[in-house]
Amino acid sequence: MKKINIYVGLLLVGGFLASCDADSVDGIDFGVNLRNERQEIYVGDEVTFDFDGNPDYIVFYSGEDGHKYANKDRLKVDVESMSLSYTMKQVYTKPSYQNRANVHIYVSEDFKGLCTAQGIEEATWTELSGAGGWKVPTCPNVTTETVTDNGDLSGYMDKKFYLAFQYETPASEEYQPRFDIEPLTLTKMVEGQEIKMTNPEKEFGFTYVFPKGKPAGNYNPSATRLLFQPSSDNTGLPAEIWAISQQLDPSAVSPDEGTPIKSLDTTAPSYTYKYMAPGEYVVTFVARNANMWNVESAVREIKITVKER
Repeated sequence: MKKINIYVGLLLVGGFLASCDADSVDGIDFGVNLRNERQEIYVGDEVTFDFDGNPDYIVFYSGEDGHKYANKDRLKVDVESMSLSYTMKQVYTKPSYQNRANVHIYVSEDFKGLCTAQGIEEATWTELSGAGGWKVPTCPNVTTETVTDNGDLSGYMDKKFYLAFQYETPASEEYQPRFDIEPLTLTKMVEGQEIKMTNPEKEFGFTYVFPKGKPAGNYNPSATRLLFQPSSDNTGLPAEIWAISQQLDPSAVSPDEGTPIKSLDTTAPSYTYKYMAPGEYVVTFVARNANMWNVESAVREIKITVKER
């Protein structure tokens, strides 16, 4: 009976060792060389990288903005400056609405994201427009006026905040004016590079709230514009309509991404890429052998200089 137990034990140990061996992955044997490395590289040239070894997976980081291996885990950046620029056009302005500001620009740090009249009322809003602030149309005895301005938002570059435009008109028997805000651009400087936000619908994420006035389809954000245009059935009633952005966090960034160029079921003896802007780039290739239990990785870098032709 003892001999049988020992035999079974040996079988179990042997099976365990075989399983552990099956879970292992091969070590990485991988090298990268720049083909024609002595030749100068110009914008638009094909740059070919030759590989030694055949890892299961290869990911390519070009070294361009958004594709730097050094920034693959980065979630925050230091913002050096920030501003908001816009062009605002007011049209169809009847005498009742001339010589007054019908749109106001605000920011809030404590708005809770509750897009209702109560949510707006409970928040603290700092006005950026008006006397001594950013320009908005007032239509001094004219029906149409267009203003363009650029305001400094550096005071908020390390804070989370909401941006809002308030359309506000008193009751009148005359048709209320229309506002087009286009373009609208938030510009921040990060590591000496300008990063721009220009899409009111997708990037700013504006939502309309109607404390006073009738909701209508012609209040809407698009990829290029914010539109305020009361419908004819709002004539004779006051209007208060807010367009409020999603919470903006200027220092937040998405991690840089690489491009997968080889998977387990393919071969890749080389890779070719074109750079469309001059500069110095740290090109990175990440090679991996992997299964469900283990991963072996190797990182290879090559520095290149791309010149203007």
